[in-house]
Amino acid sequence: MASSGRSRAGTRFGKYELITLLGRGGMGEVYEARDTEKGRVVALKILLEQYAEDPGYRSRFTREANAAAGLQEPHVVPIHDWGEIDGKLFIDMRLVRGTDLRKLTKRGPLEPGRAVHIISQIAAALDAAHAEGLIHRDVKPENIVVSGDDFAHLLDFGIAEKAGDTRLTQAGMTIGSWAYMAPERLSGDPTTKSVDIYSLACVLYEVITGARPFAVDSMQQVVNAHLHTPAPHASATNPRIPAALDAVIERGMAKEPDERYGSAGALARAAQRALSAPSVRDPNATLAAPQVNSPTAQHTRTAPPPPPPPAADPLPTASPPARAGMPKSMLIVVAVCVALFLAAGGIAVGLLAGQSGDRDNDTSAQNPSLTRLTTPDRPPLPTGERPSTQTPWQPPPRPALPSTPGTYAGMFCSYAVALTLRTSQSAVVVCDEGSNIYTYKGLRLKDNARIDLPGVVPTATGFSVINNGTRYDISRSGLVIYTDGDVYTEPAIASGP
Repeated sequence: MASSGRSRAGTRFGKYELITLLGRGGMGEVYEARDTEKGRVVALKILLEQYAEDPGYRSRFTREANAAAGLQEPHVVPIHDWGEIDGKLFIDMRLVRGTDLRKLTKRGPLEPGRAVHIISQIAAALDAAHAEGLIHRDVKPENIVVSGDDFAHLLDFGIAEKAGDTRLTQAGMTIGSWAYMAPERLSGDPTTKSVDIYSLACVLYEVITGARPFAVDSMQQVVNAHLHTPAPHASATNPRIPAALDAVIERGMAKEPDERYGSAGALARAAQRALSAPSVRDPNATLAAPQVNSPTAQHTRTAPPPPPPPAADPLPTASPPARAGMPKSMLIVVAVCVALFLAAGGIAVGLLAGQSGDRDNDTSAQNPSLTRLTTPDRPPLPTGERPSTQTPWQPPPRPALPSTPGTYAGMFCSYAVALTLRTSQSAVVVCDEGSNIYTYKGLRLKDNARIDLPGVVPTATGFSVINNGTRYDISRSGLVIYTDGDVYTEPAIASGP
């Protein structure tokens, strides 16, 4: 935390003997210090004078330090004391010896299993804080310290916001690191615990890839990326990263808060499942290096015929329309797709829709115009294909827009058909709406249940879309569904065009 002055190590600050300067930042300095009254060595954070001169900040500082001091969770650094000395605010914390994630990742990306282990501990700290109504708002690698036994601590609840309190002052809004800041904080929307979940997903991406999610050069580009750019795929940077982690990060970094995981712990559990999820490869794709992190062998299984849906079973819904200025197709990064086939003579085009991962945390809005579907055995969370080394598959050139829109088995495509797929259980069509916008339309053959999903994106082998945490990969070889760590496949009977 930093000030422009020289280190005060070797001097006194009230009852504290300042031993070593540990760090500097925009708010002040952190010292290793000795509390001469209690006889213990602590980490002492001394804020710049300007913060003590701001009555609003002083009040907030006292309130939040008091709230954070009440947290009793092993991964939260305990606060011993706080107050003001010589016109400067300070926080007295336990001194944790270790290496922060920023320095740790400078040596290279972490192995995925180790990264998820660390993130899971920070998720536990956040869940404890959220249960008390505290929002950290500054989850970033510098605020995560890892000891020699990989025990992780979350630092710096000093800028935490109490849920329901008045929004922080403009000065407070500049404190959090922009590289990990949730879209709603940038657009001025209400701040909830979901901002910490977004930041945690950003940190997960960075520690397994060694790079921030959005590699941009200016503050404006950072803001624009958080607001509009889909989360990148970590597995594309390194074949050792399980592709299933892509969907976990995508959901954690969803642009809309209610489309993210309902808790930090839910994100961590999904990441843990993704580590052991089986690898599903398209037979037509060039294979990358084998996955190395699966602790247990698992096998892809063909989804059984769907049972009759229970009356009260909530079914996936299409994502609600995006806010003006933020197209929904830009807000949700999708993972893999759904392909469909229409047999000559008109075969019903259908879709198999999946339940959302971590149902206990699903808060996404429902679309009243959508027929709800259930998936067989509630397929678990994303696993995903290994990155392909071949040139990404692109849909065939779209012919001139037809004067008469196409209709397939009652499913309407405004313009051209990009891909169709027929399986024993589903029929799907991906519609090319023009301007690189694709829509997924599906029909489950058993009961004619239908669903339309926006936000479809081309992939190396076909198309991909995510609905409520469940990921659908569509290719000419079939439909693959990833949910909660399990993989369900529906081999193609036919596909086109």
